[in-house]
Amino acid sequence: MKQPKRWIAALLAAVIALSLGACASKNDQSAYHPASGESLDYVGKYVAFGMVHDDYRDYLVDLGENSSEITLNEDGTGSMTLSTEKNEGKIEKWKVEGGLIDVTISNRTLFGPVKDGNVLQLYFEKETLTIYYAKEGTDTSSYNVLTQEAFKEAIAKK
Repeated sequence: MKQPKRWIAALLAAVIALSLGACASKNDQSAYHPASGESLDYVGKYVAFGMVHDDYRDYLVDLGENSSEITLNEDGTGSMTLSTEKNEGKIEKWKVEGGLIDVTISNRTLFGPVKDGNVLQLYFEKETLTIYYAKEGTDTSSYNVLTQEAFKEAIAKK
């Protein structure tokens, strides 16, 4: 019964590693895209609190022993980290427009809706995985986030 937990942890680590692994330091000024308008409301630090895999769309699951953070800077850049990989990826540009966020890391764009004003749902298309990030201080208690154990039990019943 440990297979789903290991599968989720491995998948999350692979997603972030693929997103961040190719990140290289660039001094290219063309990457500079200052945030403006609606985007300025979203400047700050966001912490991952759950994930949904396309194969299990009905389940928002916690990240277990993994963690991830995103920092969105006023200059339109930022960073993304994953604790288990001990690496950081540079967000080359990001913007929020019409309630949707686009984040570019290593020429790869992650996208998704902004919910409740402070929750970003970033979709990792290659990995068919959505990670939920909440701005620091945001109450996420209205989200039904399953523990790894509860998720394992729920899919075992299907």
